[in-house]
Amino acid sequence: MVGTQTEAVGLYIGLNLILTLVLAILVVRQRAKHEISLGTGGNDDLERAMRAHGNNVEYVAIALPGLIALALLGASTTLIHIAGLLVTVGRVGHAIGISNGISLFRQIGTLSTWFGILALGVGCLWIVFG
Repeated sequence: MVGTQTEAVGLYIGLNLILTLVLAILVVRQRAKHEISLGTGGNDDLERAMRAHGNNVEYVAIALPGLIALALLGASTTLIHIAGLLVTVGRVGHAIGISNGISLFRQIGTLSTWFGILALGVGCLWIVFG
């Protein structure tokens, strides 16, 4: 396990940046495959790829600053890993589920992400007011 708070945050930032890039590449591949340069053209595969990428960006943009805040506030590395893992695994699960039409992966991914973000928020408030 990564040792310091800063290293733990760096781990989850790195993983989520790479995931976001992979999802963006999948959108571009669908656009090229179906020769659609703007919008979805009514193509379900492109729509799923775009939503997987867009949804990932929406949640990661909330979670990563939360991880940074925990580290700056001096949270335990364990808390950072728990929240970071929940968000990261949740984002991967959601992306697999939405891309392949597997509702269970999508739902579990969403719940994992929400619990991770809840841990980030509660962790920050606990340190500030606790």
